[in-house]
Amino acid sequence: MALRHPGISPTNDLVAKKIFSNPEITCQFIRDILDLPAKNVTILEGSNIHVLPSLPYSAQDFYTSIDVLAELDNGTQVIIEIQVHHQNFFINRLWAYLCSQVNQNLEKTRQQEGNTHQSYKHIAPVYAIAIVDSNYFSDDLAFHSFSMREDTTGEVLTITNNGQENHLVKMAFLELKKYRETSKDKIRKPWLEFFGNKPFTQQPERAISQADQLLDYKSWSEEDRKMFSEQRRREEQALLAQDYALEQAEEKGLERGKVEGREEGKLFAFLDMVRQGLLTSEVASQQLGMTVAEFEALL
Repeated sequence: MALRHPGISPTNDLVAKKIFSNPEITCQFIRDILDLPAKNVTILEGSNIHVLPSLPYSAQDFYTSIDVLAELDNGTQVIIEIQVHHQNFFINRLWAYLCSQVNQNLEKTRQQEGNTHQSYKHIAPVYAIAIVDSNYFSDDLAFHSFSMREDTTGEVLTITNNGQENHLVKMAFLELKKYRETSKDKIRKPWLEFFGNKPFTQQPERAISQADQLLDYKSWSEEDRKMFSEQRRREEQALLAQDYALEQAEEKGLERGKVEGREEGKLFAFLDMVRQGLLTSEVASQQLGMTVAEFEALL
């Protein structure tokens, strides 16, 4: 299927940052995905990209992730996370972000009003939306929405905030690779098409049209173009570095004529790349399926 914008992905961290810095777009996205009656939003964080300072050749920038924190008019907060590459414990990490935000909000309330039991009545819900480019659920559904419910009756567990009953927890996932043109979901389908860079099969709403206009490279500032070009260069270098590691692993594996040899060759290749400063221990250990401590013990 042809891409709507060849060469530019809506899930690129710089592009996504431009998209979600627009309150109207973000508000409509949250309304559609979480089915919330949001009237407006305030963007609290839109540029907190979770990559560590590293060498220009490091693949840390290749594992792009953007964290957006938006607050609705009723105080509810929503974390929007984009994960481009598969991460085994991504759902754990998303849950940790959500819990951390609840705790931060509670501490802020305690500082303002004192550490009393009254602090808890001011806790607002924190929800999360994940846009992922790989699959985390075994079914063929492109959209999942989870909340906390009673096991037998299915009653939703709620909390009261500002006189309103709200879900205690909501987590939603858009799995872009499961997009199907035949989908009947007229609300979420356009967002799957937008972030998946697919041709629109129906006239998109105003917010999505606005977001799509932000993908027009020609309209970007010179600074944005330079940042995008530099990021693309780093991604290409990271890809080349990983291809090199896999090639070395295959060669050593073939020389030994065993599966064990291939895995050992892959390990040695990643060790070499970390020693040369081409990769970080975090990225290498993730690719090898081991902990950072286990990997660094082999250096």
